[in-house]
Amino acid sequence: MLCFIKIALVFSTIFVVVVQSQIVCWSGQETVSNGRRLDSQIGAPYTSVQCNNADFCYNNYVKRHKNGDDSYTITKSCGETGKCFETGCRGSHTDRVCCCIGNLCNSSNDYN
Repeated sequence: MLCFIKIALVFSTIFVVVVQSQIVCWSGQETVSNGRRLDSQIGAPYTSVQCNNADFCYNNYVKRHKNGDDSYTITKSCGETGKCFETGCRGSHTDRVCCCIGNLCNSSNDYN
């Protein structure tokens, strides 16, 4: 009986560690053109989500400069495998990817 209790305690400890390691990130997308959100995205484009398969939160900023289009799109999500490998930002000032660790750490739109 004592052995069963020890095994149950070990498994419950592992479960608690796994549950606590899940990160919460902002998720969603918005496009801004000439300083204004597109009509379909007025309101809050982001929601908080629990990321079951990620250790990072992810931000992506893409700016367009074609045919007078001065818009940009921001995408926020969980940093699943293949998106994020370490914290920090990479890319140019017109196409930038940022990854961070911590609940809701991808709230910033500062890509400079």
